[in-house]
Amino acid sequence: MNVLVLLNKNKPAISETFIEKQIRYFKAHSKNIYKFTTPYSESKTSSYSTFFFLIKKTIGFIKFAYYVKKNNIKLVLAQYGMVGADAVFLCKMLKVPLIVHFHGHDAHRKTVLEKYYPAYEKMFAYASIIIAVSTKMQKKLLQMGASKDKIRLNVYGVDLEEVGERNKDKKCLAVGRFVDKKAPYLSILAFEKVLKVHPDATLTFVGTGYLFETCKRIVAAKKLENSILLVGEQSNQQVKNLMKEHELFIQHSVEAFDGDSEGTPVSLLEACSFGMSVIVTRHAGMEDVIQNNVNGLLIDEGDMDSMAENIIKLLDDPALSTRLGQQAKQTIRDNYTTEKSLQKLQLAIEDILKKDKKRQ
Repeated sequence: MNVLVLLNKNKPAISETFIEKQIRYFKAHSKNIYKFTTPYSESKTSSYSTFFFLIKKTIGFIKFAYYVKKNNIKLVLAQYGMVGADAVFLCKMLKVPLIVHFHGHDAHRKTVLEKYYPAYEKMFAYASIIIAVSTKMQKKLLQMGASKDKIRLNVYGVDLEEVGERNKDKKCLAVGRFVDKKAPYLSILAFEKVLKVHPDATLTFVGTGYLFETCKRIVAAKKLENSILLVGEQSNQQVKNLMKEHELFIQHSVEAFDGDSEGTPVSLLEACSFGMSVIVTRHAGMEDVIQNNVNGLLIDEGDMDSMAENIIKLLDDPALSTRLGQQAKQTIRDNYTTEKSLQKLQLAIEDILKKDKKRQ
């Protein structure tokens, strides 16, 4: 199929398992876009002369053209909106079809949208398909000017996991970067309330980020180190091992002050695939996956009391927790497997390549 996956780095981050899966599935080439061009945002703020950028852009285009011809690239799949915007000139000049895969902050963070809005307009016009990973993101992309005919909703997929009998040790798990939109401090403060009812409960928190040390201080100041364990960044396999050992998954995502928002968190899908009972906020793609009291519990953003009450509810009622977990796993089986997600993307790519071949 000869697909080139363009990234904003040399290889996917440890949390970007969805990108790794796409690269493996399509046996795709992958490359850092900035080996070929300068980020649009930097070109608008740099003190270098216009002449310098024209020279750099020309050299980058020559390198890109050589790479595309050498590897017989038929289609480019850009990961993140900014990468898609930075790739438009290259793809358009070579008449290579472009798919742009949005993930979260690229469609919501105000600073990104302010810097990239003119470039996004050009990208929306040229791209064959724009992929959104939640219905909220789909609506946002429409508002930004993407054509309804080009937008495809395709949520990440995960593998179904087999888990033996879990112990009922009141072990809760949270997984996510320590950043504003994940609001880890709200999960910590909610769990403090849980401990007043269930002092033997524990919360293991996986992740790192600029709020990690702040959250660590909160836990220490409240003397909760034995109950709330901040274990830092873990590999995907380590996270899966933790999901086998824990009963309950929580995530208190919110819209950040800068407008940043989730797509559909892979950690939530993975927790569901393990049959964990989940409590999450009514936020972005999480509302697409979880139906309240059907396959999990939903709370409003910022409502720490409801988060605490629902955790207590599931710790008090293991049968309810098990039932919700089983339904969550069925939701993954029906709608969010890796196979379904990749096949949907494959059909889109094949359709584009057929149309492109007819035009030639």
